[in-house]
Amino acid sequence: MHSTAEADAFGAYTEDALDYELPEPDLDRILPAFERGLLTAAGRMLTTLAYRDAVSFGDRAFDRAASAATSTVLHEMPEACDHRDRNFRARTARAFHDLAEDLAAGRAPLPRCAAEDWALAQMLTLASRVCAASDDELHALAVPEPESHKGTEYRPPYWEDAWQLLVEGAKWSIPEAQPMDPDHDGCDDSEEVPEPEGGWSGPDYWFSPYSITTPRDPQRGHPAWAQAHLDGEPLVPSGPLTVERAAAIMRLGSRNSAWDAYEGQAEYEELAEVLTPLAASLLAAAATNVAENGWHDLLQHGDRVAERPDEDDWLYDESFLLKLPPICDGQGAAWRLAMVRAVTDLADDLSSGRAPLPRCTAEELAFHLMLSEAEEMLDYLQDEDYAKDYGLPTAEHFTARHRPFSLWREVFLQDEDVLFHYDQDLAHVAADPEHPASRQLGTGDLRPNAWFVTFGNLRPRDAARGYNPNILQHLPTADADAFFASTPALTGIQPEPGTDTPELRDEFETLVGLAQRRFFDEACAIAMARSIDRLLTLLLDTPDLDLKDVWSRHDRAHAARAGQLLVDRDFCLTGRSHTWRLRADQNEPHARTWILKLLEDCAAYVLRHLATPVPSYLERLEPARSAPDPQLSARIASRLNELAQPDTARGTLRHQLAAHNLTCADLAAAAILPQTLVASWLDGSGAISPAQLVRCAPVLQMPEDVLLAGLGGGRNRFYWPLPQPEPDRLAAGE
Repeated sequence: MHSTAEADAFGAYTEDALDYELPEPDLDRILPAFERGLLTAAGRMLTTLAYRDAVSFGDRAFDRAASAATSTVLHEMPEACDHRDRNFRARTARAFHDLAEDLAAGRAPLPRCAAEDWALAQMLTLASRVCAASDDELHALAVPEPESHKGTEYRPPYWEDAWQLLVEGAKWSIPEAQPMDPDHDGCDDSEEVPEPEGGWSGPDYWFSPYSITTPRDPQRGHPAWAQAHLDGEPLVPSGPLTVERAAAIMRLGSRNSAWDAYEGQAEYEELAEVLTPLAASLLAAAATNVAENGWHDLLQHGDRVAERPDEDDWLYDESFLLKLPPICDGQGAAWRLAMVRAVTDLADDLSSGRAPLPRCTAEELAFHLMLSEAEEMLDYLQDEDYAKDYGLPTAEHFTARHRPFSLWREVFLQDEDVLFHYDQDLAHVAADPEHPASRQLGTGDLRPNAWFVTFGNLRPRDAARGYNPNILQHLPTADADAFFASTPALTGIQPEPGTDTPELRDEFETLVGLAQRRFFDEACAIAMARSIDRLLTLLLDTPDLDLKDVWSRHDRAHAARAGQLLVDRDFCLTGRSHTWRLRADQNEPHARTWILKLLEDCAAYVLRHLATPVPSYLERLEPARSAPDPQLSARIASRLNELAQPDTARGTLRHQLAAHNLTCADLAAAAILPQTLVASWLDGSGAISPAQLVRCAPVLQMPEDVLLAGLGGGRNRFYWPLPQPEPDRLAAGE
């Protein structure tokens, strides 16, 4: 049994409503006080803006392409309403007003026609935006405090139950949709009225009353302030907010989501539901403090291991590095630079109106540091001078909805596994991704060397976004011994000599990649054949030599796009001691070994060809061969030895730079390395050391282990995909 008050709240329903699925008649459950207040406020602000638009556009057709069109209520209406007159638009504005007045009077906002059905849907969609209003504005709008003032944790508004107020099929209850009187002209009572073009909820029937609710008084007119505006007076809303402020809160036409970093759908529609503008200002101020401490520590410590004082030492209060877990104490300067940028990235999110969504483990820990700093700042905000220094109000203004720290941890963080590093009993688990407990809990790799890998359900940040320019200007003047403690004698380093033909290394890695492809289709085979042609040309590097003169021409394969190939139509190539048939679907070590043997055998075949004199009976048909360079055999052996040394790291670097739109200078600045050194890696003229290479991992958003594995030939196909051969086919008739 429901109380009289509950029944009165839904008293507008008629007996006809019994044929429809109605919401449970408990208004407090469907719309608790806080939600009801937000919905009422949204209805009143939309009323103001709708009357503004009715007068502004009058009887003119609504042009959706106009620059100011998107910030209007008319833009939210169905396109079928674009050519309606001012009276239609004013009546639509009154629909918002009527629903808001129902709520203010303690009645359920029951739509009485299609126009009110649409209006209520808009109110429910946009009501959460009212959370962006200040506490003073909400008080003036008669929005009660959320339930947390009674000692419970603040929770964002919940609207799912309220959507039950939109009764499905109510449009079929309008008079025009009812069959004619069966006694009139012999009409069959089973005959249904066909739905017109545009449907019963179209603009022609927007104000036809539903029979499931009692109709509103047709003589009620418009609110006095609205009628004055319709009569030509300036718009003076009855509520406490100006038209401009109402428009700013409702953000009509805004299609930008603060949660766009998600690959999927966010749990909440509006950021203000979870993080109010005032709360965002507090977190931004906290982020500034954390980042400033981080920049100070970076310039002071560089690569040096952070030494921890006694736990009660005051240094812990001001230090960024000491607030990180002990496992981070030995991380290098480039890692620390990226770690502080994780804080500033979240601060940029806040200042730009985006949700501060940590996109990697480093940012998750940065978010924890920001929350801890914000909680501490709230204690100091009791002091007016302290608050003024940060441009924040004093602590009493941060009511429950501006400080739901537990909610922020729940909404913005994927999990809190990274905090295992602070627990002596769990730190060893966090430091070992292969630990049985890590595998059971699904924590992933929580080691600092993998902290900058973007989570799978979030979009990566722009790797080329740069770093704080003021800090980068200070880095060249910092203590070189501190900043290169992990890479001794790095300053003024001369790149070690690499291969004398970088193109040879590039082509070799391309062929290794093709040999690992899963399917050896025709396009892959042709691409491998072309690659072998280029490889042998670079390996031999003899200006007067044309490989097409070495292998027989009569059975040579010919591709439609690639032209003549060295291999035959079965994709075979004869070496000195073996006939090599091209193939793919090999693993990394097998592919490298197979290609090196192929190159060695085919190069020996060429050398024997060059050393063999032209038979006398062919002297008129073939030019005389010049004697082969006596050093050529040694150079080939040397180049093959160099190719046998894996260099997948360089290929990975080059691919990642292209994928992230980074320049060599960008990578050098982020890794705090000389640009000449990084350039020598990329062009193959300089050898790469592991200690230097790992400095590049954070900016490339990849684990250090993947880069280091590249030095041993391991190719991670996620960070350096296999080459994609161009479509091609063997020419017909060949």
